[in-house]
Amino acid sequence: MRIPRTGFFDWLAIIVAIGITGCEQTLTPVSLDGTIKVFSADPHNPIFGKNSDWVRLGDYDGVSIKSVYEGSVLVLQIKTGEANAAFLRRVNAQLLATPFLFWSWSVINGPPVHPVRLVIGFADEDIEVSETDNGEIIFGRPRLPPFSRTLTLVWEGSALQRGALSTEPTRQNGKPRARYVVRGGRESRNQWWTENLNLSRLHSIAWPDVDTTRSRIVFMGISTTGGSLSGTMRIAQFKLSR
Repeated sequence: MRIPRTGFFDWLAIIVAIGITGCEQTLTPVSLDGTIKVFSADPHNPIFGKNSDWVRLGDYDGVSIKSVYEGSVLVLQIKTGEANAAFLRRVNAQLLATPFLFWSWSVINGPPVHPVRLVIGFADEDIEVSETDNGEIIFGRPRLPPFSRTLTLVWEGSALQRGALSTEPTRQNGKPRARYVVRGGRESRNQWWTENLNLSRLHSIAWPDVDTTRSRIVFMGISTTGGSLSGTMRIAQFKLSR
C-alpha cells in the first residue's frame, strides 16, 4: 500500500518511579525547520536511531517491533504482547511553537479497541521536581524527564467515536491524563490513514485551566496494552511541526 508523504496509564507513573533501561539521557531538540521527527532515518538503526534518545518501559521484550518499508517509506510494525509496554522518545519543544502532530498508521489486526496507541507527555515550566522525578540515575538507569500530564491517542472500536476526548480524575500519586479517539472501526483497517492533530487545541480543551504558553512537550512515542488478544499496527512519518 502507498503511504502519503507527509507525519498513560497508571503503570507508567509506577515504572517511571522505579527506573528504566537505556543509555545516557538525551533530549531531542526542535530542528532548524521547526520539526521533530520521532522516527530516525539512520540506516544503521532505522526508526529508533540513537538508543539514548529513547526510554523503554514495562515488558518491552514481549513486544515484537521491526522496521519495514512500504515502497520507499520507512515504517514501524509493532505487535503487542501479554503485558503493558512503551517506547518513548525524550524531546524538548514548546507546545505552542510545535503544536501540530503528524503521522500515518494502518491497523493490521487486533481487538476492536486497538492495544497500540500514541502517547504525548507535557510538562509545565514550574513543575516541581521531586527526588523520584529529578532525572537522576536509579539502579544505573536513566528515566523519563519530569512531566505534568499525558495525552493518549487511540484507535477505537467504532468510527462513530472519532473525535471523542475524555479526561480521567487524577489518582493519588498519579498524573492527569486525557484520551482522544483519532479513528476507529473495523471498516477502516488494512489501509493507510494520514493524521494531523493540533495538540495545543486538544490540551486547551482537556485542561482549560492550564496556561499552554508555559507547557512543553517532553516525550512522545508508542504505548501498548497487554492482554490475551494481541494486535499489530504499522506507523510511519511520526513528527511534530509548527
